[in-house]
Amino acid sequence: MKTFFQEIVRAVSDFKFYKEVKDSQISKGIKYIFLLIFLITLILTIRYSYDVKRGLDLVVDWAKQNLPVIEIQNGIVKADVIQPYRISEEDFTLIIDTTGDVTSLDEYEAGILLTKDKLFYRGTAGKTEIYDLSDIESLRIDENFMNVMRGNIAWIVFPFMLLGIFIYSCIARFIQVFLFSLISLVTSSISGVKLNYKQLFNIGVYAITPSMILGALLALFAVQLPAFWLIYSGLYVIYLIMAILNCKEAPVETASPA
Repeated sequence: MKTFFQEIVRAVSDFKFYKEVKDSQISKGIKYIFLLIFLITLILTIRYSYDVKRGLDLVVDWAKQNLPVIEIQNGIVKADVIQPYRISEEDFTLIIDTTGDVTSLDEYEAGILLTKDKLFYRGTAGKTEIYDLSDIESLRIDENFMNVMRGNIAWIVFPFMLLGIFIYSCIARFIQVFLFSLISLVTSSISGVKLNYKQLFNIGVYAITPSMILGALLALFAVQLPAFWLIYSGLYVIYLIMAILNCKEAPVETASPA
């Protein structure tokens, strides 16, 4: 791992490093990019899990104060509260009605409707999704249930989030490396630096490091920059060009005739 972190530092700070790695085995570069993606994914997943936990705490505290005890037995909902029961928070409305008076969320911008045997969810896009509760044999939503949710949801979400971000990042990064290799080919041709595609691929794998780190730092600290993809791409192009130019062999001096 020490070598891996040294490669990260040199990929960012030393353009001569690219002359060393251009002739490495492709498997070495692929291993490097996978490790870098995993490291960034792990850090960001921990960050996002903290956000999920914090958001869940707010939801649980709100639910404790505003929701009655809800029981579902064999798909049938019971709630000991005067119905229809409505709670609104800004543009979101929660309705509990097992009497049949309220049957849709069409008049609301967004919200949840819990009926005798169904759950309606309407997002801000205006589409309503309906879930049948018949598969639920027994569920009691009360303070104890909320506390269990608070303690476990973040840990349940963590592995799925980690895997999802990792897979997405791997696909995105390799697509970027292959697409930007066209710029490497043009730069190699114009500059007269003779490099084959394997060498350009190795350079591209390491040259994307600064862009990835910058993107990870912005995500970690929740900083949004307008048109960041231009900054990301521009930084990658700069490193590709500088890396290729630094791979140029020094001219061989020939001895002058006596």
